[in-house]
Amino acid sequence: MVNRENFESNVDYTTVLSNFEGPLDLLLFLINKEEIEIKDIFVSEVTEQFLGYMRGLPYLDVDKVSDYLNIAATILKIKAQSLVPNLEEDPELDMEIEEDKAELIRALEEFSLIKEETKKLKELETIGYFFKEPDKHVGETRTVFSLDNLTLDGLVSAFSKLLIKQEYARAQDEIREIPRDEYTVEEKIHFVMETVESGESVRFEQLFTKDHTKSEIVTTFQAILELLKYQYLRVKQSETFGEIVISRNPDRKEEPIGEIDQYD
Repeated sequence: MVNRENFESNVDYTTVLSNFEGPLDLLLFLINKEEIEIKDIFVSEVTEQFLGYMRGLPYLDVDKVSDYLNIAATILKIKAQSLVPNLEEDPELDMEIEEDKAELIRALEEFSLIKEETKKLKELETIGYFFKEPDKHVGETRTVFSLDNLTLDGLVSAFSKLLIKQEYARAQDEIREIPRDEYTVEEKIHFVMETVESGESVRFEQLFTKDHTKSEIVTTFQAILELLKYQYLRVKQSETFGEIVISRNPDRKEEPIGEIDQYD
């Protein structure tokens, strides 16, 4: 059995079933690991509990609904596939189920990566500021700048909405083969810095296009977090839910690669 204490959930409410009690994404993880039988899960019961939870909230949280729909849809699909009479072996169906499981693992890995990076950045966050102690071997003063009206949670929220938007846009296009991503964080750091090199500000979404795959978006976002951690970027948001604008921090003249030599 998976040690539940080591599982970091993205869901802040508890699902209670006859054979399970915990966050919904943990349930999906255990189904994927075959530690809970999908045939024992009643999707209608899961749905009813979530709707009851949403009715108790003071306002509709779109992010929570999106997270729930993504997880519940995956559980429902696995459930439906398990109920299909398997009178004879169907290699295509078996392959589709395995692809679904592989996609789930990739999604969990992406969520894990995002949470890992945001945890690192939170350690550097104070009230409205990010700062880095000056290098003891260089006689420069500490560089301090504010994230105008923007919190770390707001940045992560914008990233999550971008992923949902990218998935929807790609679904509207004709099916086409997309080559496997082979981008590194270092390459994306160069890309982001070249984009803001002229000193002009760019909107957060301008760093991505709908043709980028999810893994490339995650890698780009990780590069942004690294550059923020080392104060190479300024990030501004004029109002709540407004556009996020990114520009180069003029106080940092040196190139980031060399100082940012580790991503752990």
